[in-house]
Amino acid sequence: MKKFKFIAFIIAVMTTMPIFQSCLDDDSPSDSLVISTINLISPDSKDFYFTLDDGKTMFPSNGNGWISDKSKDGQRAFVIFKELEEPVKGYDYNIQVREIKEILTKEIVTMGEGENTEEKIGDDKINSTYMWITQDKKYLTIEFQYYGTHSEDKKHFLNLVINNKEAEPAADDANDEYINLEFRHNDEGDTADRLGEGYISFKLDKIQDQMKGKKGLRIRVKTLYNGEKFYEVKFPSSN
Repeated sequence: MKKFKFIAFIIAVMTTMPIFQSCLDDDSPSDSLVISTINLISPDSKDFYFTLDDGKTMFPSNGNGWISDKSKDGQRAFVIFKELEEPVKGYDYNIQVREIKEILTKEIVTMGEGENTEEKIGDDKINSTYMWITQDKKYLTIEFQYYGTHSEDKKHFLNLVINNKEAEPAADDANDEYINLEFRHNDEGDTADRLGEGYISFKLDKIQDQMKGKKGLRIRVKTLYNGEKFYEVKFPSSN
C-alpha cells in the first residue's frame, strides 16, 4: 500500500481539494492517506469499496453515508483512514474511513473531435511534477503545478489529449514502444499571480486497445520554465 506522508500531505489536501464529505474530527497519528478508486457494488447501490493503485482492495467498515446519489463508479479520490485489525473476506484491508476527497477524474479527449478545438483545449504552461499509472492500467494520475489567481471564479481546464496532427516523436528509437499523448492546460486568461498545485486522474479506457505490446505512455507537456518536454511513463509490470 503506497501511503503519503500524512502531516504535510493532509495540509495540502485540506487546503487545495474540494471536500466530498468531512468527518475528520480528531487527527490521529495512526491515520493514513492514499489515492484510490471508488468502486460501486452496483449502479443503484451506495455500497462501495476502494481499489488502491497497486490493485489491492479496502473495505470501508463505516461505509454508510459516505456515498451520495451523484457519486460515480470509478471516481478517483484521496482517502484518509484508519486500518483495522479484523479482516474482511474478499478484501486486502479493512478500514475506518475518516475523510474522502474527490480527485478530478476525466476521460481522454481527441483533438478536433466535436468541440475539442485547439482554442478550447489550450496550450498554456504547466508543470507535471509526478505521473504514474495504476496497476490495472486504467488510470493515469498527474501531480501538477501552474500559475494563476486560484480564485473560485477563475477556472482552469486540464485535458489529456490524443493529437493525431503531432507526428514528430520525442525519441525516434522508441517511437513504436509508447502511446503518444499531450497534457494540455487552458488558463482561460487568468493572471499568473502565484504558483499552485493539484492532482488529476485520467481514465485510460479510450486507449486500452492500443496498449498491447507498448511499454507505456509518452506525454508531451508545455512546461513552466523549460519549454516543451516529453515524459515517458511505463506501464506497471504484471504481478
